[in-house]
Amino acid sequence: MNLLATQKCIEIRQEIGWTEKRTIETSFEMKLFDHQLTVKDDVYPLTAIFDISYRKKPEKGAMGFLYLHTSRGVRTYYIKEDANLLVTAYKKLKSERPELR
Repeated sequence: MNLLATQKCIEIRQEIGWTEKRTIETSFEMKLFDHQLTVKDDVYPLTAIFDISYRKKPEKGAMGFLYLHTSRGVRTYYIKEDANLLVTAYKKLKSERPELR
């Protein structure tokens, strides 16, 4: 398995204490391999992925969204970094392998 690209994603959780509400951000990696994409404990074979797209404002630190279009529906992930490398690597892989089209 060759690692082709990674994307840092953000998980946002809110906790409510006695006197305050806290927003907690934790990060995890989305990893694109030559036969699958992994996100935390989820594994998606590339044949189950239809497309990967993202939308992010250009401001530094702005929150964006990465959309993973799969046979199990569209999964949305928060991102703070540009996802162009991941999307480009996926589209290149898709164009080179007919079974992914």
